Amino acid sequence: MARILGIDVSHHQAELNWHNVVDGGVSFCFIHATEGASWVDGRFEQNWQRSQDVGLYRGAYHFARVGADAATQAVHFHSVVGSPGFLDLPPVLALEESNGHTPEQVLRWTKEFLLEAAELFDREPILYTGTFWREFLKNPNDEFFGSYPLWLAGYTSEQELEVPAAWRRWSFWHYSDGIHNQPASLPGVPRCGQNRFAGNRTDLSALCSIVSAPPPPLPALPPGDLWPGVHLVWHRSPAMTGDVVRRFQKRLRKLGFEIVADGAYGPQSKRVCQAFQKQRGLVADGIVGQKTWLAAFGT
Repeated sequence: MARILGIDVSHHQAELNWHNVVDGGVSFCFIHATEGASWVDGRFEQNWQRSQDVGLYRGAYHFARVGADAATQAVHFHSVVGSPGFLDLPPVLALEESNGHTPEQVLRWTKEFLLEAAELFDREPILYTGTFWREFLKNPNDEFFGSYPLWLAGYTSEQELEVPAAWRRWSFWHYSDGIHNQPASLPGVPRCGQNRFAGNRTDLSALCSIVSAPPPPLPALPPGDLWPGVHLVWHRSPAMTGDVVRRFQKRLRKLGFEIVADGAYGPQSKRVCQAFQKQRGLVADGIVGQKTWLAAFGT
């Protein structure tokens, strides 16, 4: 059976002509968005917008940096990608490296990320893995992971694919790097990863969001200087605004930082937040989580 063709791209590709991508028979794409707690792919915003302009199904992926806080990485990922919109595939966690951690630590970290990402995106994420899962992680047969769609890496024939023990089947298959395993010819498109989808276009459409979800409103200010229970992040469209943001901005201004208390958490707020975090010995990711908030208010 002919499988629906997709590509995956990142900053490693030159600027793409997305009309050529569509003309080559591609129906969906996965786009590298983030890594770790603060890194953003320099071509993500352009690729994200232009893939939508030509009508492709699109999904964003986060490259796991195990070790840095999983929830913080999920928040960073969501802050860059935003809430799912029309034709948007579920968000993806790409799990390929241990970063020096044990299999047990990697699996625990992955669970934390998937749970946080599911809550933020209001979507069940896709997990990308393959040999790393079978060999380094010792192929655990954990029903928790099997409940998430699998994007399987494997440059082999479909008949020879080894599906990890936690899953019964794959949903997406990364079958080629654009050179090996007989990639499709895509004239005018730089070499990139190529993928197949296990179902038909109706199945692919069913995985996508139908409407764009508005961002949840910020909570009311808590009494005193307690953490409000929401991460302040940028960039997110529309920007996070309200009294919670304004209180944090005013606090930093009182601590001697130059910041306008306009109530919108934008690039200015992120830069000043990073400066404050460096001063206090915190991870300088520009995300106002519980540790940063409490450090600012001295509680």
